Amino acid sequence: MNGLRPEIALSWKRSQLSGIDPGRLPAPTLLGPSDAAGRLLDAARPVLDELRTQLAGTGCCILLVDRDCRIVARLFDSEPMQRAMEEIGVVPGAALSEDTYGTNALGTPFEVRQSLVVHGEEHYLESLKDFSCYGHPLVHPVTRRIEGILDITAAGKTANPLFAPFLARAARDIEARLLEGARESDRRVVDAFQRAAQQRGVAVAAMGEDIMLTNKAAVELLLPADHAALRAIAVDLPAGESRTMDFALSAGGSTRLRIDRIPGIGSGALFLLDASGTREPVPRSDVAQDVTTRLRRRLGRLRDGAGGVAIVGEPGSGRTWAARELVRGEGTFLDAARIVGEGEREWSARLLTVAAAATDRGFVVVEHVHLAPDPVPALLSSMLSDPAAPRLVLTADPLDDIRPPVRELLARCPGQVRIPALRQRIRELGDLAAALAQELGRGDLRLGPSALTALSERSWPGNLAELRAVLAAVPVRESPLPVRREDLPVDYRATSRVSRLGGRERAEREAIIEALRESGGNKVHAAAQLGISRTTLYSRIRALGIAG
Repeated sequence: MNGLRPEIALSWKRSQLSGIDPGRLPAPTLLGPSDAAGRLLDAARPVLDELRTQLAGTGCCILLVDRDCRIVARLFDSEPMQRAMEEIGVVPGAALSEDTYGTNALGTPFEVRQSLVVHGEEHYLESLKDFSCYGHPLVHPVTRRIEGILDITAAGKTANPLFAPFLARAARDIEARLLEGARESDRRVVDAFQRAAQQRGVAVAAMGEDIMLTNKAAVELLLPADHAALRAIAVDLPAGESRTMDFALSAGGSTRLRIDRIPGIGSGALFLLDASGTREPVPRSDVAQDVTTRLRRRLGRLRDGAGGVAIVGEPGSGRTWAARELVRGEGTFLDAARIVGEGEREWSARLLTVAAAATDRGFVVVEHVHLAPDPVPALLSSMLSDPAAPRLVLTADPLDDIRPPVRELLARCPGQVRIPALRQRIRELGDLAAALAQELGRGDLRLGPSALTALSERSWPGNLAELRAVLAAVPVRESPLPVRREDLPVDYRATSRVSRLGGRERAEREAIIEALRESGGNKVHAAAQLGISRTTLYSRIRALGIAG
C-alpha cells in the first residue's frame, strides 16, 4: 500500500478485511427496486436529462446509485463505453458497495462520507484499473443522510480535475429537488393525519420518512420504543395496502391497530389504535418482553438456590451485569482472560485461595471462562463437585461458539442463564439507554423518537457495550431536550444495509446465519438444510449483508 493516499490505503485495508480477491471480478449482486431508489431517481431525472446533453463527445459515463449502492441510472457517451462498463458488472440494479467491489468511487464515498476521486491504479480490483472516477455524495438537506452517489467515469489512469466542479452543481440540483420532494411528502403525512385525527376514541400516529405526528391519545398510549416498532411494521407493508392486527404495547397490554400506507411516501404510514382500553398482551415471537425484569427474577431464584450458575451471551450483552445482580456484593470476581498474562499455575492458585476464603453464602465468579486453557475447566469442574467449595458463577460466550471442554463444564451447572443480544431487545432500547446513561452519570440523557428510531434499526454486534459507547459520545448540552438523530455519532445516524432490512428479510438473514453456523460454514450443506440452491444461497448472502 506504499504510495497510496491515506483515504485510499484505508479503503484497501477494508477491502482486504472483506475478503475481496483483487484479481477476481465478483458476480454482480442485483437488488430489486425500492421506494428510496424511486424517490432518488424522481429527483435526479431532470438533472440527468441535462447531463446527458453535456456528456456528448466526452468519452465519459455518469452513474447514479442509491443509498444501497444500487445502480439506478446510467448515462453513456458511446456504445464501447457502455460495453466496457457492463463487462465489469455495471448493470441496472447491481450493488457496487466497497465490501463487494473494493475501492471505487461509488461505494467508498459511503464509507468516508465525502466526495472522492479514484485514479485508475487506486482501484482495488484489477479489472477496474483501466478507469478513473469521481463520486459525489447526494446528501438529503433535511436528514443529512447520504441518499446516493453521483459518479463520472472515464477510461484512463488519471481522473480529469474538472470532474469535481462538473458534478458538484448537478449534485446541488438533485439535493434541492430532494428537499422539494420531502416537503411534498410531509404535506401528505399532515393531510392524512388531520383527516384521521377527527375520529373520536382513536389514537392516531402518522409517520413519514422524517416526520412523526401523534394526537393526544397516541401520546398517552405509545412509548418511544413503540414508535420504532410501528415503523418496522410499516416498512413490511406493501404500498397502498392496509393491515389490522393486535399490537403489544411497551407499557404492557395490547390494543387493536390498523395500519394504512400513505401513497407516494416510501415507508410513510397512518396508524389508528383503539384508545378506549387495552387487553392482555398477545404473545408474539417478534416482540421482546421486558427481558431485564425476567432476568432479575430468574437471577433472584438462582441466588436462593444451590449449585453453580452458567451465564452465557454474546460479548457486551450484559454477562457481568447479570453476575453482579446474582451475587449482590457477596462474590469475588476473577477473569480467565488474565490467565495468558499471569500464567495458568499462578491464576489457578489464586482461584483456590479465593475459594478457600469465601464465606458460606459467598460466590466465586469466573468471567470469560471460554478463554481458559484446558487444565482450568477441569479444576473448575472438580470445584463444582465439591460440596465444601463456594458456589461458582461462570460467564462465557454462547455455547455454539466455545470448545467442548468448556461446554461440558457449563452443562454441569444446574443454573443456566442466557443473556439475549441487544438486537433481540430492541423494544427495551429506551429503558436500557436510560439505565446506561445513569451509569455514565448523565441521568438527564434520554433518546428522542428520531434517535431511538435510528438506533433501533441497527444490528448492534457490540451489544450493550456498543450502546454505552454511543451514549458516551453524545455531546453534553445545557438544554434538557431529548437526544435527536443528529446528536448521535455520525455512523449511527444513517442505517446500514443490514439495518434497513424489513422484518421478513431479517428473519431470512437470521435463518441463513443459523444454517451456516450449524453446518460449520459449509454452504453446500447450509443450502440443502434451507431447501434452496447453492447459487440462491450465495445471492442471498450478498443481498442480506452476511459476512463470509
